[in-house]
Amino acid sequence: MSDSTAALGQAKYQVRFDWGVDGARRILVGAHVVVLVDALLVTTQAVLAAERGQTLALAEGAAPDVAATETAELARDLAGRDVVVLAASLRNREAVARRILALQESRGERLFVAVVAAGERAVSASGDDAGAPATGIRFAIEDQLTAGAVIDALVRLGVDHTSPEAAVACAAFEGLQHAAVHLIGAGGSGAELVADARKDEVRQATQRDVTDVVPELRDGTFGA
Repeated sequence: MSDSTAALGQAKYQVRFDWGVDGARRILVGAHVVVLVDALLVTTQAVLAAERGQTLALAEGAAPDVAATETAELARDLAGRDVVVLAASLRNREAVARRILALQESRGERLFVAVVAAGERAVSASGDDAGAPATGIRFAIEDQLTAGAVIDALVRLGVDHTSPEAAVACAAFEGLQHAAVHLIGAGGSGAELVADARKDEVRQATQRDVTDVVPELRDGTFGA
């Protein structure tokens, strides 16, 4: 591994943070646990399903709005890798941190954690490109804040050897946590859901530390 690859991969840090499939690939080297964050769709849906005793498919049998997400592509990319993959939302961020600490204690060694914010597939805003394929990742604020909330919970439990990228995400949550509900609802993704009469989904995604369930990805499906 070159020095530049190690630097971009945040390889020397226990808690790392990046965006999307490409970011996940950068920070996966040596990681034991991957925490996926798709705050207004997949990972919150996975948590809600687990609260009901159900599962959420990302592969075969997945709903169209789930199968087309960056998170579903992340799940496909992680298939077959020797890592524990957990779904995180604000609803269970403390529980996710506790699960990671328990895994570390059971293994008797320091675990390396890759926190990956899904973001949203971005398309050109120009009229000429309407309906064009995705051109990259939009850095969605709900994923930034939720990933930071998970990292904040890890730090408070002593899993605190964070990369600069993870530290910045954590600081964003720490500084804005009292406004997080408003910011997520008023941001682009949240505003779209509210306009589509899906305000309740936004409300559920912004409830903090209300469940102990931690969905884990197995064979393309999230289940507790």
